[in-house]
Amino acid sequence: MKKINKRLLAPLSLALLTMTLVGCGDGEDAIFGSSGSSNNEFTVSSFDKGIDRQTNREAVVRIDSRYRTGERNIKSTNIVGNYNNQNIDDLESSIVLGVQFEGTLEDKNIEVNNRTVKRPIYEKNSSKSFNYETTYRTLSLSGINARDYIPSNNFGSSRGILTDLNNYPKIPNTFSFPAGSVCYIPVTTSDRSFFTFNTKNKTSYRALDEWTLNAVKRFSDNRPSRTTNFNVGSGNKQQAAQVKFFAVNNDPEYLSNGIDYDGSIYDANFIDKDKPRPNESSSRGVVDCTLVNDVAANFLEAQIKRYY
Repeated sequence: MKKINKRLLAPLSLALLTMTLVGCGDGEDAIFGSSGSSNNEFTVSSFDKGIDRQTNREAVVRIDSRYRTGERNIKSTNIVGNYNNQNIDDLESSIVLGVQFEGTLEDKNIEVNNRTVKRPIYEKNSSKSFNYETTYRTLSLSGINARDYIPSNNFGSSRGILTDLNNYPKIPNTFSFPAGSVCYIPVTTSDRSFFTFNTKNKTSYRALDEWTLNAVKRFSDNRPSRTTNFNVGSGNKQQAAQVKFFAVNNDPEYLSNGIDYDGSIYDANFIDKDKPRPNESSSRGVVDCTLVNDVAANFLEAQIKRYY
């Protein structure tokens, strides 16, 4: 029997995946299924690295985020070492700041319909709210391995499907995701742009300028950055800083956000209502496939345990 060169199959598999993305939408539950037991429950899994404070070695955690109507449950499982759970957003409420706006993002207000998670944000001391929701589009990872991502010295020229098989390179690059593995691509829509943070994001910095100086030094390669300051919150009385690190070599653009809220400095996330949709075509760029279903997560967990 003639042997098949698996390297030659990689471009074909990428092309087939690109075709499956055409028309990708809510009707695809019939193909991929739903991670939850009903239309109002949905689970997304991911992995993160950190430092084990006891051994000073690398730690790896699996994070399962389950969304149900009126509820969000975060389950963290140490895979390697002891991960610092301080970095995991598992609180039921967060503060939201936008231009002339302060409100709250609360788990009790979550609405789930198939793979769409709605999280209305209510204005402080008011019944007014604005819409914020995420729809998780799907892409099959069955048969995909680390070689299906082709890096480049210029991030804009990289192509393929980036998974945690690439982020954990000790796993052999010939190992492929099993049948039933699914990647979730989050597409977020919001009525307005905003910063969000909670008490777990509080830092030890005494001033926002101090936070900014340290944020600029975040990367050791001295990559170029730009800092923008904002006035946000009710009456625009709070201050925010955003450090934008530009894409360098094979590393994408990165945002670091800080908030001065009532005299304390917090790290924050930023939701940009005008942000372009994430790329879903592996032939036109990089598809970020680091959010997965339980089949893919179970496979990754087993391999990380084995090789790390």
